[in-house]
Amino acid sequence: MARKPRDAVFTTALWDGNTKIAHFDNHMKRLRDHADRLRINLPNNSEQLIADSILDNIEKFSEKKLINITFDCISGEFHTKSRELPKLRNCNIDAMTIPMKKWLGQVTGTKHGDWQFYIDAKEVAEENGVDIALLIDEYCIIDSDRAAIVVIDEDGVAYISDSKQTVEGVTLEIVTGGFTEMGIPLNKAKLNERLVARCTEIIALGTGIGCCRILTIDGEDIGNKNSAISTKFQAYLAQHYSNTDNWTDLCEYSN
Repeated sequence: MARKPRDAVFTTALWDGNTKIAHFDNHMKRLRDHADRLRINLPNNSEQLIADSILDNIEKFSEKKLINITFDCISGEFHTKSRELPKLRNCNIDAMTIPMKKWLGQVTGTKHGDWQFYIDAKEVAEENGVDIALLIDEYCIIDSDRAAIVVIDEDGVAYISDSKQTVEGVTLEIVTGGFTEMGIPLNKAKLNERLVARCTEIIALGTGIGCCRILTIDGEDIGNKNSAISTKFQAYLAQHYSNTDNWTDLCEYSN
């Protein structure tokens, strides 16, 4: 049965396979913000419920995984499920464009219950021999099927979409300091055809894929092959995740 947007709210985090989640506070902040916009009332003890679900019910591993954390409004419960990190992570990828599905009101730009469009968009991309779907509205890149999109202009400025349809990315939030350290201004704008045509690099940032450079869009080469900003951000993320301060031990919340 098809789900409605306000049936659920979710986030996907990086999990060490045992008791720790990277940037748990950032994910919880976004989860609460999106729940408010969707008129979903999360339990006051959400952190404890999530910790108990992961620590008590999920098989543990020795390597990092992704963990999906969903609050289901129908059951009134948190559901957590792990999956493998994608094979395509911190690498070069190819993209294709797909028209963006629009939701109205406060649903726009949230991680909501009607997520099948994004899943289908990824499937369509892979069926066409590429790695990621860029979601387009009025000739502008709004989002992708699973990552934030950053366009590095030839003037050395980084741009992200200014659309309200864009889902705020936790990984993008994490690397914002990296842009500052590298002296790259980060601005919001319409990611239109003109901006894409003159860019030096386009990168996709996400919990699962890390930092990937997009080499082609719809079969057309993109950017300057000598640009290496994506490589710098791959190193930035690797260093970031190696810092234990950026991981939360769920045992702190569990009963």
